[in-house]
Amino acid sequence: MSADDHPEVNPPLLTLLQRGVRWFSDELLERLDAAGVDPITPAHAAVLAHLDQGASLSIAELARRADVTRQTMHRAVMQLIDEGLLVSTPGPGFPRSTLIELTDAGSRRRDVASGILHDLEQVLGRKLGPAALTELRNSLTRAWSQ
Repeated sequence: MSADDHPEVNPPLLTLLQRGVRWFSDELLERLDAAGVDPITPAHAAVLAHLDQGASLSIAELARRADVTRQTMHRAVMQLIDEGLLVSTPGPGFPRSTLIELTDAGSRRRDVASGILHDLEQVLGRKLGPAALTELRNSLTRAWSQ
C-alpha cells in the first residue's frame, strides 16, 4: 500500500494550500477580535493591502494590483466605503472616474491587520524554520509572480 492510497498521509497540494489560507484567516479573525477590531474579509484585505494613507487609486488600478476583476473590486470597495474605511472622490479625466482613499479608521484597521499578519508569518517561520519560510515565499513568488 502506498501513500497515495491514504490521502490524509499525503494530501494534495491544493488541500495543503487551503489549510494554510484557512489557518491565516482564522488566526487573523481571532486576533482582530482579541484586539477589539472588526473583522476583515479576504476581499477587504485585498483592497486595504494596496492602499497607503494619503494615496488615491482607481478601482481599476486596485483590481489590477489585487489580481481580481473590476466588478469584484468595486463590490469590496463599496462595502468598505459603507463601513467608513474608504472614501471615494472624483478623479481626473473620464467623468465617472473615482479615486479611492483610506480614511483614518481604514488606515488603523489595515495597520492592526498588517501587524497581525506579520506576527503570523513569524509563527509560521518558527514552525518551518527561517530558511524554509524564505524558500516557501520565494517558491510561491516564482509560481505566481505578477
